[in-house]
Amino acid sequence: METLGALLLIFLYEAGTAVFLPTPSEAPLFAYSWIPLGWIFVFAVAGKILGSYLIFFAGDRVKTSARFRRLAEHQRAIRAVVSWSERFVDRYGILAIFVLLSVPGFPDTVSLYLFALVGKRPIVFALAAGLGTGVRMILVLFGIHVIRGPGA
Repeated sequence: METLGALLLIFLYEAGTAVFLPTPSEAPLFAYSWIPLGWIFVFAVAGKILGSYLIFFAGDRVKTSARFRRLAEHQRAIRAVVSWSERFVDRYGILAIFVLLSVPGFPDTVSLYLFALVGKRPIVFALAAGLGTGVRMILVLFGIHVIRGPGA
């Protein structure tokens, strides 16, 4: 029962890192030594997928609101960020989200919100974010293994 509770916390933590927590997605790797890594990955990726899916719809609501359109018309910086994000997503597609979220330590909350403003396919968007988190965690584990050495 203790393991299930910890896995639920990992799930909620990852959903939270997508939606509002400015903390690294790879943190659960260090917090739970008694849980098999495979389960940590499953629950972390599932949490990131859910959080990203929710962000997509929040971004969709924001970008269609009259208030946001007025703000973007009057604020050159906002217009520039949205325009840059649209060009970036149009050019690199969903692969951009996957690659950016695969970088350990990269602040994924802000990038998810930016991509949600210009994204078009919520399920693919959420899956790319979740898989990027999984790759990020693998890279961190690989880095730890390299630093500690194979015999450690």
